[in-house]
Amino acid sequence: MPIYFVQHGLAVPESVDPNRPLSADGREEVERVAAHLRKAGVAVKRVCHSGKTRAKETAQILAEHLGDGNIDEVPGMNPNDNVIEFAAGLKGDNTMYVGHLPHLGKLVSYLVAGDDQAGAVKFVNGGVVCVEKDSSGYHMEWYLKPSMFKVQ
Repeated sequence: MPIYFVQHGLAVPESVDPNRPLSADGREEVERVAAHLRKAGVAVKRVCHSGKTRAKETAQILAEHLGDGNIDEVPGMNPNDNVIEFAAGLKGDNTMYVGHLPHLGKLVSYLVAGDDQAGAVKFVNGGVVCVEKDSSGYHMEWYLKPSMFKVQ
């Protein structure tokens, strides 16, 4: 079963709002990505987030399109949290995790390369990486970025 890792959508600057909710562009990009994923047949069992406003709002959009509309805050997903500890609790159970950099980049690198500094993927806001585990370990199935679905 796949595991999905998502960098939150574009947020407003801290100077505008210290809670950094999604910007209008960020919300629109996440909606487009979610609609594409749904059209491609992606459905998730659970959508988890770090608890930060921008991640929570991104998770809510994704859960409404791809899950049952419910989201869960989970510990260990903040920007500088320990990826090895977080990885130890992962299960290949069709869950989507919405978080932040550098945590997500380090986590995916650790999973697929065994080195959190490997730079296996360069996340962008609203980007989704699908990782699967088989008998040889974790591997990246695909990476989807909002720029792939720009409105003309």
